[in-house]
Amino acid sequence: MKSQLMTFTNFLLSLVSLFVQNVILINMAWNYSTKTSSPVGSREKTLVVLLFVLYLGGIMQALPEDYRYLLMSSTWPVMLYARGSQVLETFSVRHTGNLSIVTTSMNLIGAVIRIMTTLKETGDMVVISGYILSGSLSAMMFIQYWIYLPRTTEMLKKSSESKKAKKE
Repeated sequence: MKSQLMTFTNFLLSLVSLFVQNVILINMAWNYSTKTSSPVGSREKTLVVLLFVLYLGGIMQALPEDYRYLLMSSTWPVMLYARGSQVLETFSVRHTGNLSIVTTSMNLIGAVIRIMTTLKETGDMVVISGYILSGSLSAMMFIQYWIYLPRTTEMLKKSSESKKAKKE
């Protein structure tokens, strides 16, 4: 019972945290789009909210509890593609561009903390595997930042010099 309670607590905290973060990001994107030539209309916003409610209701009603772990593992290909392509691109160009070391460090530390917390509270290998994947990709990006820092600094300096030359 204790591990189920801890799992539910972790799930609830993650759900609320991620939900709030996503609502803020979506609102920021919608607010920014009003300043562009193609703003998001109120009909589109309503449709997104309606589809989200339908999806959430469908998952909670139709997907048996024994298969809900698949929801957690379904994010792995997206994460692997998103961060993996960034790691490969950084490797190919040999500089990190505008990669933020603060964000990368926070992602890495967060993954390590999530792994330790999940190991202590539940030991759920599906959840831990996702955090290990996330942490590994964040670690690669963190290492690349420091390896390519001199080249990145050089590239950014050249870029700012060429912008200054264009203004003159």
